[in-house]
Amino acid sequence: MFQYNDNKVEHDPKNNHKQAPSNIVIEQLTLPPVPKTSAKIQTSTQSPSSEQRPEATIEKGTQPPSANQQQVQQVYEQLSDHAIDIQIAWPQQAHQQQATLDFMYQCASMQFAVLNGNNITKVNQSRVIDYSDWIRVAQGNLSKKEQHWLTAYALSGTPIRLFPREIDIRLSQHIANTLKGSKLKTLRAHYQVSNQTLFLNDIQLNGQPIKGSWPLYRGKCN
Repeated sequence: MFQYNDNKVEHDPKNNHKQAPSNIVIEQLTLPPVPKTSAKIQTSTQSPSSEQRPEATIEKGTQPPSANQQQVQQVYEQLSDHAIDIQIAWPQQAHQQQATLDFMYQCASMQFAVLNGNNITKVNQSRVIDYSDWIRVAQGNLSKKEQHWLTAYALSGTPIRLFPREIDIRLSQHIANTLKGSKLKTLRAHYQVSNQTLFLNDIQLNGQPIKGSWPLYRGKCN
């Protein structure tokens, strides 16, 4: 699993192509070298196309049934295993994709960053530190907001999105409850936001379709 070392880097606005928003700072994160026996960075497949925020709240309605904590942790670690085929896509419709990304940035504290080797430069909109160890590469089209950040901060590298750890812990709970001790091999699904809740829909786990949706996060936007 990858751990982040947060080291704040002062940003010189003279180097901006455009004036950067005053409520955003740049942080430099460093990943340790990947051990030979460790997993590579796992990416998610997506459809083409400074003030601290309040802590995210998960209402009881989004809580999956209790699972063995050891099983949940094992699944969480498997999310970063390059041998496991995980593809979670954003909505295919452009307006739905934009709405989902906006919700994730504005309400769920998702962070935008760029990756260069083991170094991550993060556009920090909030002070969430406990990020998921599973790094999502921003494949396909970037949103207008993400394109603006790349230009405003003259960022270069592989665009990535960092999720709060609690969202992927909840995903791990759903998987562990369904697999009941079996190993995670493949996962296919789509993100969807409805009624200020992030869901997984169209779920296929280890090649088997899963009925219904998995709620991952529910909260009010600021």
